[in-house]
Amino acid sequence: METLIQDIRYAFRMLYKNPSFTAVAAIALALGIGANSAIFSVVNSVLFRPLPYRDPSRLVMIWENHQQRGGPEREWASPADLRDWREHPQSFEHVAGFLGWGPTLTGRDEPEDLQGAAVSYDTFEMLGVAPALGRNFSADEDRAGAERVVVLSHGLWQRRFGSDPAIIGKSLTLSGVSATVIGVMPRGFTFPVLNKSEIFTPAGPLLATLKGCDRGCVILQVIAKLKPGVTLDAARAEMTAFSAQIAQQYPDTSDGVGTTLVPLHEQLVGDVRLAMLVLLGAVALVLLIACANVANLLLSRAAAREKEVAIRAALGASRARLIRQHLTESLVLAVIGGSLGLLLSFWMVDVLVSFAPEGTPRVGEIAIDTSVLAFTFGVAVLTGVAFGLAPALLSAKTNFNSALKEGGRDARVSSHGNRVRSALVVAEVSLALMLLVGAGLLIKSFINLQHVDPGFNAKGVLRVDVSVPGIRYSSRPLVAAFFKQLVDRVSVLPGVEAAGAVSTLPLSGGGTDTSFLIEGRPQPDANREPVSHYAKVTPDYFRAMGIKLSRGRVITDADTIDAPKVAVISETMARRYFADEDPIGKRLVFGGGKDRREIVGIVSDVKFFGLNSDARPTMYFSEQQYAERGMSLVVRTTGDPMSLAAGVRSEVQALDRDLAVSSVMPMESLVSSSLAAPRFVLLLLGVFAGAALALSVIGVYGVVSYSVVQRSHEIGVRMALGAKVSDVLKLVLRQGMTLVGGGVAVGLAGALALSRVMESLLFGVGTRDLPTFAVTAVVLAGVALGACFIPARRAAKVDPMIALRYE
Repeated sequence: METLIQDIRYAFRMLYKNPSFTAVAAIALALGIGANSAIFSVVNSVLFRPLPYRDPSRLVMIWENHQQRGGPEREWASPADLRDWREHPQSFEHVAGFLGWGPTLTGRDEPEDLQGAAVSYDTFEMLGVAPALGRNFSADEDRAGAERVVVLSHGLWQRRFGSDPAIIGKSLTLSGVSATVIGVMPRGFTFPVLNKSEIFTPAGPLLATLKGCDRGCVILQVIAKLKPGVTLDAARAEMTAFSAQIAQQYPDTSDGVGTTLVPLHEQLVGDVRLAMLVLLGAVALVLLIACANVANLLLSRAAAREKEVAIRAALGASRARLIRQHLTESLVLAVIGGSLGLLLSFWMVDVLVSFAPEGTPRVGEIAIDTSVLAFTFGVAVLTGVAFGLAPALLSAKTNFNSALKEGGRDARVSSHGNRVRSALVVAEVSLALMLLVGAGLLIKSFINLQHVDPGFNAKGVLRVDVSVPGIRYSSRPLVAAFFKQLVDRVSVLPGVEAAGAVSTLPLSGGGTDTSFLIEGRPQPDANREPVSHYAKVTPDYFRAMGIKLSRGRVITDADTIDAPKVAVISETMARRYFADEDPIGKRLVFGGGKDRREIVGIVSDVKFFGLNSDARPTMYFSEQQYAERGMSLVVRTTGDPMSLAAGVRSEVQALDRDLAVSSVMPMESLVSSSLAAPRFVLLLLGVFAGAALALSVIGVYGVVSYSVVQRSHEIGVRMALGAKVSDVLKLVLRQGMTLVGGGVAVGLAGALALSRVMESLLFGVGTRDLPTFAVTAVVLAGVALGACFIPARRAAKVDPMIALRYE
C-alpha cells in the first residue's frame, strides 16, 4: 500500500506538471465516458431494468393470432376470450383485460378530456401495486350495472385536486356519469401499454354498454401472470391447444384464430430495442477512439521519458514496478476523466430525455442510479488499463544503457512505439468510418421518409379531437346531428376553406380492421375473408385533408342514416380486391349479410401507421350512417391553423358547454411526430459520428506530427542532398494517408457488418448502398488529408542546417 500511495502521489504530481496533456486527455475521456454513461442510463432504464411490478418476469401479454386468416400475429381480444382465458387455462395465476377509456371531466373548472383505462378488478393486484390512498376495485364493482367507481393516478390527483387527501369518497362527473373516487395510485406508477393513463375504472360496467360485443368483438388487451414454475413455452403449448378447442366450438368467429404470448417487457420495449442497442454500440466506439487517442498521447509522452525510466531502473526499479507506475498514472487519469464524465452524463441524460420521441417506453424512469455509477466506475477502470497498458509495456522494454547515453535512443523500442501508434490510428479511422457510414445511411433513409407522400396535404390544417358522452348522446341520430352541426358551424368561420371530421386520423397508428365479403362472389373460408382498415368521415373531410378522388364520388350530405349505406375505398383496396373489374357499384357485405354497403368512390391511399409502412386497404363510411362518439375535427385554413383554435373551441362550447377539446395542433405537427423516432436516432448517431471523425483526425494529426519531429534529422539530410519541398510533402503525406487508407479498408468491412444490423432502421436504402459508402470514405480521407498536410507543410519548411544538428 505504501508503494501504491507513492505511485498515486507521483501520478498526480506528473499530471499537475503537464496541464496541457492532462486537460486534453481528461476532456477526451470525459466526453467518451460521459456519453457512454448517459446512453447506458437510457438503455438500462428502458431495456435492462426490470419492470416496476411484482414478479415482472412472469407477466405476459396474450393476443389473438389472425395469421391463418391473413391478418396480424397480434390482434386484440374479445370479452369472450377474456372469460375463457380466466376460467380454463391452468398456466396463469391472473388474467386481466383492459381497454382505453377517455372520459370528460366536468363540474370542476373547464371540462377536460382525460386519458384512462378500464381494467379488470384484479389488475392492480396482479401487478403488485396498491393505491397510496384508498383501496383497489372489488369483484362486485366489475360487473354490469355496478355503481361507477374510479382510481386516480398520483399526477391527476395533484394536478386537478391539489393533493386533497379527502378526495376519497367524493363524486366526479365523467362524461355525464357520476363516479366515486375510491383510491389514488402511488407516485411514479405507470400503467403498462396505456402508459399515459391517469384515471382507472372497472371494465365490466363499460363493456355492458357495448350491446352485442362479445365473441369476435376484439376491443380488449390482455395481461396475464404465469403461475410459479410455469415456463412461457408450456403456457404457449397449452394456449395453442385451447385455441383449437375454442375454434371447434365457435367456428363462425374463432376458426383459424390462435394465440400469441409475448413477455410484457418485450411488448413494451420491442420497437426501440434495436435503436437503443445501436446507439449504445456507437457510443462505445467513440469511447474506443478516445482511448486510442489518449494511448497515443501516453506513447509520445513515454518516449520523451525514456531517460527518466532508465534512471529509475538504474536505481533498482524492476520492470514490473515500472509497469505498475505507468498503469497507476493511467488509472488516475481515467478516474479524473470518469468523474468529469459522470458529471457530464447528468446533463446529457436530461438532454436525451427532452429529445426522446413521444411514446418512448419507460422514459419517465430514466435516471442516473447505482447501476449507472457502477458502470461508469467500471468503464473508467477498463479504459485506464486499456490505454495505459501499451505505453507501460513499451517503457519496460527500453534499453536502459542506450537511453542513459546523451542523446541516446533505443531504435528498436522507438520503432515498436511507432508501429503501435500507427495501429491505433488505423483503428481510430476504421471505427470512425463505421459510424460515418451508419450516420450516412440514416441520413439517406430520413431524407427518403421526408419525401414519402402520406396521401394528404397537412399544410394549413388544424386538428382538434372532440368526444361526446354516451349518457347524453345515447343514439346514433344524436351523435350524427352533433358532429354535423359542429362541422357546419366551423366551416363558416373566417379563413376556413373546408372542415370535416374522421374517426381515425392518418399517421395516428390507430383504427380498426374488419373482414367483409363481396356480393356476388363465392364465400371464402372464414380464415381467408378479405380484411380492410376502416374509418368514419363527414362530408368535406377529403377536401379538408387534400385527399384526392380517383373515381366516383366521396361521402356527401345525402348519405344520411336513412339513405342507402355507402362506402368509399382506397386505391390499394381497389387493386387488391377488384384487380380485374370496376369496384364502383359493387356491394360489400358485413356481419353475415346484415349490413351491405355500395362502393361509390375511390380515393388515393393514405398512410395510417407511419410513413415507413405500406398503405393498407381502407374503407371510409359516412359518419351519419355509422355514428362515432369520438372524432378528430380537421379544418383547412388559408392562414396559420392555430389562429382558428380559439374559434373552434368556442363553437364546441356553444353546442355543449360540458364538452372538452384535446390534441389541438397543426396536422404538420402530427407528420413531424411520425418522424420523431428516426430523427432522434439520426441526431445521436450523427453527433457520435462527428465526434468520432474529430477524434480520429486529431489522432492522425498527432501521429504524423510526432513522426515529423522524430524524422527531423532524416528530413534535413534529404533536403541537404537535394530533395525538393514537394518531395518532403509527398513523403509525409504518403505516411499519413497510408494509415488512413488502411483504416478506410478495415472500416468499410466493419461498416458493411454494421449496416446489416441496422437494416430494420433503414427506409428505401440498401445495406450495401455504394454511394453512401463511397462518399463517407472520400469525406473521411479528405479531412484526414487536411490533417496530414499541416505537419507535412511544417516538415517542408525545415532548415537543413538546423535539422542536421538535431540531437
